[in-house]
Amino acid sequence: MIYRLGFWGYIVIFFASLGVANATENIFEANAPKIFADVTMQAEKFYGDHFNSFIGYTTPVNRYSVRHAKIGVMGSIGEHIEYEVAAGSATCLAGGQFTLMDAEIFYKPFEFLRLGFIKGEIMRGFEFREECVNVLTAEKPRFATTIAPCHPTGAAVDFDYSFSGPTGLSVQFAYLNGTVTQNLDDEKDINLGVIFHTPYQGLSIGGFYNDIRKSYGPDENFVMVNDKGQRMGFGLDYDAHSILFRSEYYLLKGYYNNPFLNTFYRDDAQTQYIPSADLEMDAFYIEGGYTFGTNLEPLPFVRPYLRYQSWDKASNAAGDNIYAYVTVGVSLVLDEHHQTLFRIDYDTPVVTPDNVDKDSELLVIRLQTSIF
Repeated sequence: MIYRLGFWGYIVIFFASLGVANATENIFEANAPKIFADVTMQAEKFYGDHFNSFIGYTTPVNRYSVRHAKIGVMGSIGEHIEYEVAAGSATCLAGGQFTLMDAEIFYKPFEFLRLGFIKGEIMRGFEFREECVNVLTAEKPRFATTIAPCHPTGAAVDFDYSFSGPTGLSVQFAYLNGTVTQNLDDEKDINLGVIFHTPYQGLSIGGFYNDIRKSYGPDENFVMVNDKGQRMGFGLDYDAHSILFRSEYYLLKGYYNNPFLNTFYRDDAQTQYIPSADLEMDAFYIEGGYTFGTNLEPLPFVRPYLRYQSWDKASNAAGDNIYAYVTVGVSLVLDEHHQTLFRIDYDTPVVTPDNVDKDSELLVIRLQTSIF
């Protein structure tokens, strides 16, 4: 009797263990972290001696570069906690050194609401909430970091609600560190972004308002220089029926880059200097692309594109301060699922103020892919 009880006991324990293991496996699969990575490498060829990139004036250097590469993990804990962390390098972040690029942890009490902390791209319209290598062209507009600091850190509230069909509303409020001292006593970055997804498939309209205080360190008298600025923008995005179209307009007040280097004046006689905090700018871009199917297995899609951008660096200053550029290129989509692209991108200045060195033209040949 004792032997038979032990035998059936082992049988019961065996099948119970299978059930527990299966249940545990299902739970693990539902909450298993997802590993992802992306790699973007390119060749850069400049034509000219002076280049104004979106991270500031640089000396053109023809080179091969790892434009962007990162590896990360994302997932959820239970039903209400979501997280993501990624590390890597990018030529526009931390001098291309390996660093923490993105991190977030959010509490999600409802399907449409998240509250937590984030380091990464913020909802400042359409273009600037995406990674640099994920936009239509090879790079974001030249005025990108003047409007949107890269990968700030702070607290955020995300609201994302879907109505019927494609209609929905996305809102994000973020209170962030500055990017220089990362001290909230010296700097701040407060942003409100709103995107309305219209009933028309693929069409969204949106805008944002941003209040920034930025620190530049001590002046010659060892007094901290903190400049205030405001940015706002609005635009639309369309992605349907193989058409990609996006355009946004921005109004900016406050620093161009560094008040110590600011040399804009209110009159042609250059008698009244414009303080950095009073400087006004405006900028816009318009871009579009079309994706053609080829019915070829090694090259399923081809996407040519075109962008025009304009930046008035001092709209309330005397003289002409408008810079404009045209970008033309093509993306050969080698693998749609992993967004493997071979890209050829050519960017050239078409409008430059008088008595200012013309920017270099830039040819980028790039290969990029995502792994997930």
